[in-house]
Amino acid sequence: MLLGILNSQASGGAAGAPLYVLGGYDGKFRTSVDGTTWDTRSNLMDRTINAITWAEELYVAGGDNDRFKTSIDGITWTTRSTGFGTSISIYTVAYGDGRYLAAGDAGSLATSTDGASWTTRTSGFGSTNIRGVGFGNGLYLAAGFDGKLTSSTDGASWTSRTSGFGSSNIYGVAYGEGLYVIVGSSGKLSTSPNGITWTSRTSGFGTTVIQSITYGDGVFVIGGVAGKLYTSTNGTSWSGRSSGFLSDAIHGVGNQKGLYLAVGAGGNLSTSSNNGITWTSRTSGFGTTNINAVT
Repeated sequence: MLLGILNSQASGGAAGAPLYVLGGYDGKFRTSVDGTTWDTRSNLMDRTINAITWAEELYVAGGDNDRFKTSIDGITWTTRSTGFGTSISIYTVAYGDGRYLAAGDAGSLATSTDGASWTTRTSGFGSTNIRGVGFGNGLYLAAGFDGKLTSSTDGASWTSRTSGFGSSNIYGVAYGEGLYVIVGSSGKLSTSPNGITWTSRTSGFGTTVIQSITYGDGVFVIGGVAGKLYTSTNGTSWSGRSSGFLSDAIHGVGNQKGLYLAVGAGGNLSTSSNNGITWTSRTSGFGTTNINAVT
């Protein structure tokens, strides 16, 4: 999931990708031209897909045990190497300012200018897991377990920041409306105008985990456990929406071409075409298989 154009688990390029793509457990994935009707595809990977993004005419997908692929059309995919090794699972991919980022377990982080050749970086996380990366307004952010947060201006050198999350995990990052936003455990949500100084906000989730965030078309969307979904036009005041997930968790949210999408447990998929206010349940083609990522 770009800050501004994508987040830690989901994304949408400014012009919109040629296809919407879903990814989930056991490498299952589906594509759609409209976000409503989904075409069956052969499994993308032999492991669970955790993250998908699209930017600069390229899809990038990462999963368990360092499974990693790219595609120019969302249908035919090429295996790539991050250099992490199979003991590391990839949980987040992003793009910004000419660089793709991939990150995951044990502080692993890599960057690429073309999506084909990747360079591992020292993230500043040590052995702590990273769960969100992104970019906005000239700054890259990486966020993860135990409230760890680092920033970078070039994607190569990273500086530790104080997130204000304490020991709570951070699961997603986004940028929009002049604000960086991070979300995570215990319903925590914080904003920053510069990625350095952070202010805690009331998310409306109470103590429920927020698992994903996206920004697009002037609206932030956050989703999490128990199907909770909230939207905001400024990143500070949040309104609850009915996701249609009942008690199933939302694992990922995304936006492109004027359509917002939420995906999650039990193959649930909902879409919204009116700024995230009203959501309609869709048939994803996943059956009851969990969906983790959408772009």
